[in-house]
Amino acid sequence: MAEKKKRTSFNWRTRLAAQSDLMDLGERIRAKKKKIVFTAGNWDLLHVGQTRYLQKAKELGDVLVVGVASDIAVREKKGKNKPILGELIRAEMLANIRWVDFVTIFPETSCQPSLGLLKPDVFLTVVEDWNTDFENSKEYKTVTSYDGEVVKADRQSPFLSTTKILDRAIGGKLSDMFKDFMDYRKDPLREK
Repeated sequence: MAEKKKRTSFNWRTRLAAQSDLMDLGERIRAKKKKIVFTAGNWDLLHVGQTRYLQKAKELGDVLVVGVASDIAVREKKGKNKPILGELIRAEMLANIRWVDFVTIFPETSCQPSLGLLKPDVFLTVVEDWNTDFENSKEYKTVTSYDGEVVKADRQSPFLSTTKILDRAIGGKLSDMFKDFMDYRKDPLREK
């Protein structure tokens, strides 16, 4: 008779680090001579490009800590209809990805305070139009002030983003809703 596999219970909250615990977390990891990598984002509607990016981040060190922008921070940056998913849902999704060791939710629009507390060896950010002058940012200055390294990575799926996913979903739904009005061979008002 085959042995039944034991199911292991996973509590994602064991990987959730409060902002107030980041300094202690960094010290504990460094005491073990482990290299800390930090990256941050909104992580709304997680997609393959983001998981590839997280894998790339993990390859830069031993322990990957991922910052999740709070709901308030995302709204302040992206508008009142964002995020689609709440901060705890986004944090839980990330905590369940094998490359992610810890997740922290940061309340500001910038992850700079998290960087100052954790002091990661490597801060990974994505190459975007908005950060072409990144060397003058407070994030860059914080990381380099303690001799940390800032690494920029290309998008891992340049034709896929949360915005593009939403546009496609909404566009498809609108197309279905208005298909009778968009078919110029029919006159939907006369058919009824």
